[in-house]
Amino acid sequence: MPRWVCAAEGFDPSEIGGTVRGGGIIVYPTDTVYGIGCDPRNAEAVRKVFAAKRREKKPMPVLVDSLQSAERLVDLGKAGRDLAERFWPGALTIVAPLRERLPEELTGGRQKVGVRVPDHPIAIAIIAASGGALVGTSANVSGRRAAIAAGDLDPEILNEVEIVVDAGKAPAGMASTVVEIGDPIPEVGKKIADGVWLIREGPIDVERIREALGGRLPQMGTPGRGEEFNIIVTTQRGNERNCMRELVTLSGEPSIRFSRTGFPGLLKGEVQSDPVEFCKALAARLAEDPWRARFVQKVTPIQEVTRAEAEDIRAAVRRLAGSIPEGATFRITVNKRGSEISSSGLIREVAREIERKVDLEHPDWIVDIELIRDVAGISVIKPGDIVSVTKMQEEALGKN
Repeated sequence: MPRWVCAAEGFDPSEIGGTVRGGGIIVYPTDTVYGIGCDPRNAEAVRKVFAAKRREKKPMPVLVDSLQSAERLVDLGKAGRDLAERFWPGALTIVAPLRERLPEELTGGRQKVGVRVPDHPIAIAIIAASGGALVGTSANVSGRRAAIAAGDLDPEILNEVEIVVDAGKAPAGMASTVVEIGDPIPEVGKKIADGVWLIREGPIDVERIREALGGRLPQMGTPGRGEEFNIIVTTQRGNERNCMRELVTLSGEPSIRFSRTGFPGLLKGEVQSDPVEFCKALAARLAEDPWRARFVQKVTPIQEVTRAEAEDIRAAVRRLAGSIPEGATFRITVNKRGSEISSSGLIREVAREIERKVDLEHPDWIVDIELIRDVAGISVIKPGDIVSVTKMQEEALGKN
């Protein structure tokens, strides 16, 4: 019988990765169903997985820890990259032409293989420790039901593996959607866009895939309206489009207008509702599962927009500071992009407008000043009114 590892009690990914790199077979959790995996470059290990599953010659997918790892294995092309940037990490497998030679047993003799980045932190840690790629087929005997929890695993599978990593129930509970791109054209599947075929339906439906390949983006601001914003949104460089789409979906507010700032990973947005209430509602939606946000990193509400001049900023703070009650403390934060204003000098000038006690460690209120070239966005808010997805994820891990 295999060694059983309970992820909730802590585990060492490097030890599991060492088993994989040494030719071993493992069962591990993913965001869809439990997977059985091995080193995809090790032909003997791949044959062991086939034997465990009683599987005939049929390609098996590979799970990777990042888009960069995927592109070392396959040529995604524009369509594949657009889909990866939209749905990874997540339940979409993309079958694409090989860049790297892999065992015939894995690919079924084809010059393509399916790749996917799972939306599961434990799976990602195991894959990374295994070298960035891991066979990711379902951990069941072929023809039988896939396991959505470790307790569902077939004894015939357990007899063939060295380690089982138990992380509770798989979130999606169903196999991923599979699409195929590039030449040669697949023998099965339904064409859903130029050069893209649907091979298997799953959690991500066809309309979402089509939208990602050419549907409309959330509305962008028109020229001349760049200073009309009431939220600041941050994401990773290159993920701005995905971030816009995701924030619309997460917030349930389809009328958000976005405008670019000229700085990578930084967007301005205009919401119809009060920006502070918008952020509170967003935080409430993410509270149970902050990993729903894959691209949105931080959302800051903006209450006033003015010129990035000390006099104008002081006037705005004077108007807003009345919301800080007597006895409460505050801290001033200044975030600069493309501005030559002295942060320390601005903080000293603004502090004169607020007759309250300063607390740099645990303030009751934040005077937030966002400088973007010649424009300033200003808010007087409570620390929890800023939605920091990274902080929410760290706190959720701490609770576990």
